[in-house]
Amino acid sequence: MSTKFNNMNELTSYLDAMENRVKTLESQNEIFRRYIADMGKNVDTMLPNTMLLSRSFIQRAFTVWGHYFVAQLLISIPFVCIYFILFFTILARKP
Repeated sequence: MSTKFNNMNELTSYLDAMENRVKTLESQNEIFRRYIADMGKNVDTMLPNTMLLSRSFIQRAFTVWGHYFVAQLLISIPFVCIYFILFFTILARKP
């Protein structure tokens, strides 16, 4: 951005405005840095207490496997029921 100044007063007022803007941005940056630092301290209280967020790979792996097992069990129960109903109706028809 090229700005042309007609006299020294315009230049000094422009530089003063830019210095004020830099000070404002620096103070906002400091506020954001403190906010981020405070969030880092409170991250353990903000996250749910679950083994999915454990630092141990083995605990995370078995937790995922457990969730997968329960989901497959819930999905397969209706199919097993339908299978047994069909199986026993076919057996009941044969003399």
